[in-house]
Amino acid sequence: MLVRARDVREIAQSVCGLVKRLVGADGVTFVLSEGELVYYAEEESPERLWKGRRFPANQCISGWAIMNRQTAVSEDIYADPRIPINAYRPTFVRSLAMVPIGHEEPLGSIGVYWARNHKATERELFLVEMLAEASLAALTRAVLQRDVEDLQSRLAPVEGRPHDEEEPSLARFIPLVAHDLKNPLGAISLASQSLIRSGALAGNELVNVRRILSSVERARRLVEEVLEYARLKARGGLPLDLEDARLDAVARSVVEEARTAFPGRRIELVAEETSGTWDSHRLAEVLANLLGNALQYGHPERPVTLRVETREGESCFEVHNFGPVIPDELLPVLFEPFRRGRSDGHCSVGLGLFIVNQIIQAHGGRIRVRSTLEQGTSFTVHLPRCQMQPIDPPLECTH
Repeated sequence: MLVRARDVREIAQSVCGLVKRLVGADGVTFVLSEGELVYYAEEESPERLWKGRRFPANQCISGWAIMNRQTAVSEDIYADPRIPINAYRPTFVRSLAMVPIGHEEPLGSIGVYWARNHKATERELFLVEMLAEASLAALTRAVLQRDVEDLQSRLAPVEGRPHDEEEPSLARFIPLVAHDLKNPLGAISLASQSLIRSGALAGNELVNVRRILSSVERARRLVEEVLEYARLKARGGLPLDLEDARLDAVARSVVEEARTAFPGRRIELVAEETSGTWDSHRLAEVLANLLGNALQYGHPERPVTLRVETREGESCFEVHNFGPVIPDELLPVLFEPFRRGRSDGHCSVGLGLFIVNQIIQAHGGRIRVRSTLEQGTSFTVHLPRCQMQPIDPPLECTH
């Protein structure tokens, strides 16, 4: 889906396919704004339209939607003065809707075409506008991903510069982009939930909107990880809200949420009563991350096990799954920022395990990982049962 797309081409292809299926259009185009020009980056159509071509923005309907920051609907293109008829005459198009991607400064537009006279309905426009918001978020995320990777390469250790010295622009750039992503993602989420609750969808349409909602939620978690990373860098440590808590109760709550999110998966909880002084919300974040990774990467027909117990005066929990092993060369750097254990299309910029490790170290604990084909993959966390003051963890994890 959109949230997994890593470049403009993948985003454009996904959007064109989704729009065509959701509204039953005969053709769809994905147009990008290039200042005074518009570029038809992608299309899904029974015959070739304008893919790969550029036009003056002030001479086409896609440019009109972008410059006016509003949706254009034309039931009869031959009666609409905004439309350059000569460009459309050789095509099948008789009616269209053009929706801008974004409102304040649109990045482009999505064109929806019908081979008959048809006035786009409110429902059809709602669906396309929702996907336009999703496109805006996906395009922004793709830019963020590209720039983060570029900054990573620039931050590689060089002679004369300490390993942990950060490019100042990275600390400024990440939170700004992440904050900008939150609003469109929130709007898409609310719109998707509203559409599902309305009961207006059924069959494949309902499935597709549920997939959009699921993808948006993953993107929102990614944004929260990026913001958490920025906060960690700004504070130089992780503050905790310590309280008396039951680790087994926290684990049980996280497992219940995971079973709802992964209804077809088998999750086993083996927990003994374990009390201590911790930040229970932060520990729930750790458990949810480790359990979510195990469910995503583990073998779909094998169980994922969460075990909570006391060992030699410490509280421990272990998340175990069977599936592909983590390569040996990644184990020493697995908890470093912007590291990803596997490149299999899951939405991640490699901050989840870094934040997990920061939370555990702030509690005075430690985490270990073991991954073999025979025994599976286990993440084991050891925590002191009474950490009276939070420990500010170093931003570079120790191995």
